[in-house]
Amino acid sequence: MRRRAKRDLLTLIGVVVVLTAIIGVNIYMRKEGLRGQYEALRAAFEQKHREKGDELIDWKELHQVTGTRHAGATFPDSLKEKDGHLVNLCGFMSPIDQFKDVTEFMLLPVPMTCYFCDSPPMRDIVMVKLNKPADMVNEPVLIGGRLELHQGKNELFFYTIKDAKWNEAVKDEELSKKKLDQAHKTHLVDGFKELRDGKPEEPLTPGYTPPVNPTTVPDTPSAAPAQPAEPATK
Repeated sequence: MRRRAKRDLLTLIGVVVVLTAIIGVNIYMRKEGLRGQYEALRAAFEQKHREKGDELIDWKELHQVTGTRHAGATFPDSLKEKDGHLVNLCGFMSPIDQFKDVTEFMLLPVPMTCYFCDSPPMRDIVMVKLNKPADMVNEPVLIGGRLELHQGKNELFFYTIKDAKWNEAVKDEELSKKKLDQAHKTHLVDGFKELRDGKPEEPLTPGYTPPVNPTTVPDTPSAAPAQPAEPATK
């Protein structure tokens, strides 16, 4: 009798373990599938704004941030260059304490539901402070404002976007000029390096004739100077 009871108990435990594993796999697959759907939705929203000419921060750049709340964050140089500048970022709104007429909320790469019981990592949370109240929505939004990096220890967030606009892009002329100047500088440096390494120059555009140096003496003889006219005889 005891053997049978023990066997039945082991069978029941085995069934519970199998069911738990199946449920766990289903939850994981559902979570990954749901996350993929929201990431695709955000990517399409980002592409639409890039086609309009809006400059956006990519979440991949934020995912290069390391550190913990207790120890503080370590930011990549590319993100440090944006500190204090106007930036645009697309993401999903997550409430802090209310859903209507919010002026502060968290911006995430995917909705909070994609994390289930797990809290999102610090690098996935951007604190947003709007300049005008807005209502929470379940779709991607564009946030444009001034980026502030928090490099100290025990900070509640790694970054904040202040004086932000809801679904409106902003442009930082100084940051755009810096990027343009850097692109020109890189182009010149690479060009001189290629010449130094002996790479042949690219041919001139067909139909283009280089200007003639006015100081250069032409090879062909010039026409004889005109003789002064003889005075008329009476």
